[in-house]
Amino acid sequence: MTDQLAPSGGTSAVVFDLMLLRTRAMECRLTDEDLTALTGIPTADFGTHLTPHTLPAATLFTLARALNTSAESLLRQSGPTRRPAPEAAGHATVLHAALLEADRIHPDDLASALEWTPHRLKRAATTLAAHLDQPSSPHRLLHTDTVIHLTTIPGLLGPKQRQNLHNSGHTAASLAPGEAAAVTRLLHHTVTGLPADMSPEQIPRLANRRLLAPSGEQPAPHPDVLFALGLAAHPLTRTEAAADGPASAPAAATPPPPGAR
Repeated sequence: MTDQLAPSGGTSAVVFDLMLLRTRAMECRLTDEDLTALTGIPTADFGTHLTPHTLPAATLFTLARALNTSAESLLRQSGPTRRPAPEAAGHATVLHAALLEADRIHPDDLASALEWTPHRLKRAATTLAAHLDQPSSPHRLLHTDTVIHLTTIPGLLGPKQRQNLHNSGHTAASLAPGEAAAVTRLLHHTVTGLPADMSPEQIPRLANRRLLAPSGEQPAPHPDVLFALGLAAHPLTRTEAAADGPASAPAAATPPPPGAR
């Protein structure tokens, strides 16, 4: 008798279900360090080194107990690699995706949008917060009675790095006075049929800030701006947004405080 798992008798090999393993670890609040200690294999090497033939059976059962599941559930028949369907994702993963889309939002509004009960949202938030609270994650979850959102660990980016990102127009920040004036003037000219009088230096910056439409020979307000003002039926879709061109002209403005998104 051996302490290794017997090889599969079928044509398909038995492999670890790494997605389930990760989900269970997140729900049980096990860190990467915990998983490494349980298996003796760094989590970064799970994809290539964690197999039923490299992990003793006794260790597999210990791992299963730590994950509050059965050893059999951690294994599956190998097959073509397929991207998991969104509906198969755990609640914490769905919550993470929703917060990347929604930014700051009231918990009740988020629960309604996800068609969840407040209790499910609270449980998912607890699981997600524990999963993010690791050295390898730059995100942290802030959850109060009135707001839930993701933030970043302060100090990961230096002041100059943050200023450079802000100057390039790739951060979510309030409009600088010059930006607001330029967009207001452009809206007025668009409504009245006058030609745009925007300087060439302003165009790349405003385009990167998604204040100008991504296409067209003449500067025009971005569809998202028109939608926000109630002048368009819908914002720009993600597919259409892929056509947004890069810009390189910087503009002087004060970046948002650390941790703001």
